[in-house]
Amino acid sequence: MDAPRSSSHQQHTSATGGSTQSFAPAPAPVQVKTPSTDVFIRDLNLVAEAAKRAQMAVLMRDMEGIALS
Repeated sequence: MDAPRSSSHQQHTSATGGSTQSFAPAPAPVQVKTPSTDVFIRDLNLVAEAAKRAQMAVLMRDMEGIALS
């Protein structure tokens, strides 16, 4: 009964013993040139705020002539 146990132990140690191999490091990722629109996407909050202000200005201009009576 001890023989199968020791042989399975030997198989396990021989299988894990090979894990000490060294591997070459992965190559560094290639940097892709960012499109020119990335500058605007970074400032998306500013663009959204400007659009909201423009929309409100047009709405106020259009609502000027309306009077409730």
